[in-house]
Amino acid sequence: MRTPEQFLRDHDMFYEQMPFEELIGRYLDEMEAGLNGRPSSLYMIPSYIRADSEPARGQSVLVIDAGGTNLRAGRVHFDSKSQSVVETLKKRYMPGAGGEHITADEMFRRIAEFALEAAEGCSRACVSFSYPCQNRPDGDGMILELGKELQVEGAEGRLVCASLEAALKELGAAGSRSWRLTNDSVGSLLGGKAAAPRGRFRDFIGFILGTGTNMCCAVPSASIAKDPEAAAMGGEMIVNLESGCFDKLLLGTVDRELDAESEIPGDHLAEKMISGSYYRQVLERTLLLAAREGELSPETGEKLRALRVTSALVDSFCLDPHGNNALSQAFLGERERTFAAGVNMALLERAARVAAAGLAAVIRYRALPRGSRVCVSADGTMLRLNPVLRPAMERYLAEYALEGMGVETEFLFASDATLMGSAWAGLI
Repeated sequence: MRTPEQFLRDHDMFYEQMPFEELIGRYLDEMEAGLNGRPSSLYMIPSYIRADSEPARGQSVLVIDAGGTNLRAGRVHFDSKSQSVVETLKKRYMPGAGGEHITADEMFRRIAEFALEAAEGCSRACVSFSYPCQNRPDGDGMILELGKELQVEGAEGRLVCASLEAALKELGAAGSRSWRLTNDSVGSLLGGKAAAPRGRFRDFIGFILGTGTNMCCAVPSASIAKDPEAAAMGGEMIVNLESGCFDKLLLGTVDRELDAESEIPGDHLAEKMISGSYYRQVLERTLLLAAREGELSPETGEKLRALRVTSALVDSFCLDPHGNNALSQAFLGERERTFAAGVNMALLERAARVAAAGLAAVIRYRALPRGSRVCVSADGTMLRLNPVLRPAMERYLAEYALEGMGVETEFLFASDATLMGSAWAGLI
């Protein structure tokens, strides 16, 4: 019988098969290519938001957070002490998620309908859109593609803000609104700036790891060679990496199988390896592969197929792989539980390595002086709830950034960070 490491190595899925330093170098190469308009799996999309921007005080803004699973809308303002104040806030599932098939017009109409109550009296609006868009200097952005298995027909090429404004007017919203589009990672970065004590951090990184994954950071505007308008803005600009699309990875047997059967084969390869929407499938398929190859019993394979692994089951299994949770009870005896626990821990270590390498690449790119403290303004259920992933990421960053470069990183989970960051962006 093989150990979990031997089994995973045979399928190119053991974390040590992707050396951490090499991953960082590949991220950096893709960042540079993306900024210069060369072919790259990192889009490096300019936000047209300067890193030193500050929001207006005392003015309400409509905020919409269209995420991978959930849709939120509300009204927010910043008081005289620069503290965010939530006036209204509500939440429901994102149109087109969960297997629902709709048109782009229907998606925009339902988002606008949901936001209509909060839009009353707001002349400013911002939408955080968790999908790749090409931002424009006027604040709007064009949808490039929809990942995370969102089933919306005809969305590519649509302008997000213009479509929402048109839908609001059709629904009877009075007046008109000045709009800005942000990405969820940009919203998370700005939300961290809004929540963090002034002066505590030298730099901020926006990081999402939930249903999907993404990150953003500031870069010198002049380095965005592919976009003369962005380059001419001066100072530093927040850039959306679309890091879930990073593809310079060693794909194993299960990764290739999952990718081929997905709605977007060949795309969002990093997301399919580490995000909450996919990790449970990676683990389930890997354990089923182990059953086919005799590392687990055929009876266990049948139980796993009937069980259907969820993120909640993964989290419970992490906490107590030999306990009474449903996933643990699917295995026959302690040997199988120990083997499965070893596979799960190794796959989560691989996910942590991929995610932490992206953050480490950003920190290296920023070339901060020793003694700097970086805020990773983070959000997402996978990062918040899984008991293994974030501690492993923190260990990688401590070893690489702190010991190697003298830069301390600190994860900040600000309340409603993406929503507060969207309010910040909408009031610039």
